[in-house]
Amino acid sequence: MADLDRQAMQAAAERIQRLSDEHWWALDPSCRLMDDDAWVGSTGTRFDTQVHADQRELRDMLAKAVQSANQKLGSLQDRP
Repeated sequence: MADLDRQAMQAAAERIQRLSDEHWWALDPSCRLMDDDAWVGSTGTRFDTQVHADQRELRDMLAKAVQSANQKLGSLQDRP
């Protein structure tokens, strides 16, 4: 039974990592456009601030999800 738990958690951790890798760059195109002044003025400034904050938040959440899954997997592997 413990092997099944480890295998299931390993599969989950791998899937979380794949999803993180796929979505890590999701907001890059918008951020690059804003870095190149695609939208200016006060509304553009607000959007630029928000899209960069959203990118940081997304990456933070993805990193935490991967870390959490790996910690859980590690705790299962430490048990006999």
